[in-house]
Amino acid sequence: MPRASTVFALIIIILILASGALIAYNYLFGGQTEDENYEDELLDEYKPLLRQQRPMIYKKDDFRQLSPWQQFVTPDDPSIVNIANGVGSIEDAYKVAKSWTWVSDTILNNESEKWLMPHEFIVNTPDYPSNPASGRIVSDCEEQAYTFVSLLRAFGIPATDVRVVVGEIVVEGEKGGHAWVEILHNGKWLQLEATSGPYWDEEANKLVNRRGGGFLYYIENDYPVEDTWGYFNDMFYYNPIEDDGNAPDHWKTP
Repeated sequence: MPRASTVFALIIIILILASGALIAYNYLFGGQTEDENYEDELLDEYKPLLRQQRPMIYKKDDFRQLSPWQQFVTPDDPSIVNIANGVGSIEDAYKVAKSWTWVSDTILNNESEKWLMPHEFIVNTPDYPSNPASGRIVSDCEEQAYTFVSLLRAFGIPATDVRVVVGEIVVEGEKGGHAWVEILHNGKWLQLEATSGPYWDEEANKLVNRRGGGFLYYIENDYPVEDTWGYFNDMFYYNPIEDDGNAPDHWKTP
């Protein structure tokens, strides 16, 4: 008859094997891990932030001529190149972008809308006297979008495969102008939301720290776009309103 200690050891081994089999099953057949549950919670948390951000006041007509906006994508700027040299993948670049802190133009620049060059955004905003999150790189959606595209371009992504998008989004029933990033992923445009990281909560007057959304989230989930006004980077632009621009044909399809 086996000793009690031997039986106990066998039970432990069986439990370990069963646990391993369950983990393997979840991995192979679509079970959700603890990290994925945490990711879902974060995604649910950041979605309403677009509403609180009071998206940019620009309207569709402001983007009928896109070429002037191309100056804001600066992949050759030393501050952008320096960051690009420190990232090893597109996902790493996205993590950098999500580390930037959203602060409204009203607080940061004492204006309802002001576009900063990426160098100014990266190098100088941490030391702005008006920066409520002193020491952090701060601004709103447009700086985060075109600076992120600048970073991806400096990292080596071809101009044909990445772009700033300006348009109207709808979140919790509210509409507003916004800027975000799209990158060509497996032949389709994938939306990336840099503003899903930390932000300054004006109502509570405090910094809210968040990790931000997952890189592949908008493959299986719809980005809340209501209307698209234009696409651009440092080399190409396309205006769907006027069907005008020098961008390749695949920019004209979703």
